[in-house]
Amino acid sequence: MPLTPADVHNVVFKKPPIGKRGYDEDEVDAFLDVVEAELARLIEENNELRSGSSTGRVTAQPVAPEPTPAPAPPPPQPAAREDDTARASRMLALASETADRYVNEAKTQADQMVASAKTDSERMLAEARAKSEQMVNDAKLRADSMINDARTRADTMEREARAKAAALDQDAERRHREVMGPLEEKRAGLERKIEELRTFEREYRTRFRSYLESHLRDLDTRGSAEPSSASRQNQHAPA
Repeated sequence: MPLTPADVHNVVFKKPPIGKRGYDEDEVDAFLDVVEAELARLIEENNELRSGSSTGRVTAQPVAPEPTPAPAPPPPQPAAREDDTARASRMLALASETADRYVNEAKTQADQMVASAKTDSERMLAEARAKSEQMVNDAKLRADSMINDARTRADTMEREARAKAAALDQDAERRHREVMGPLEEKRAGLERKIEELRTFEREYRTRFRSYLESHLRDLDTRGSAEPSSASRQNQHAPA
């Protein structure tokens, strides 16, 4: 299918995605404008040349039978027409080649961008997975560290509590000894005094009993002696 100026004018290239480099849009449009104008000029010249060639053939038919001398060599116009046609063809081929090259480059860039996007996507996915695994590992390490710290603190608190309980027991025993020591001494002293009082009581009772028994014996002795004395008095009394 031949390339027309309209095809060159209406060609549209895809814009590269954001952040990707590509051909400058203004430069491409300017070049396409030049190609469009050149194609239009060449096609118009080619049409004019073709129309002039057809007219020359129509006017030459009536005068062909006239005996005229051999015509002079034709001017180099046909050669010029051939040169213009060849140049137009070359320009058309160049424009078509340029357009094809732009299309191929655009396709290549699109494929590269797709491949790059795919590679970036895979790389981002791999990085996301690596970061996720790293975050999970970090979370596990922090959790293990927190558990170990909690266990260490619990063990330390338990040891401190046991040490404090032992210290309190020792302090209580010491205070008990400090308080009960004097009381035990006082108790022992009171028990000794009570024992002494009991010993004194026993001795006192024993002595008092001995004293009373001796007096009773004296009374008994005196009681038995008093009648004999009375009889003696009666005997010596006057009649």
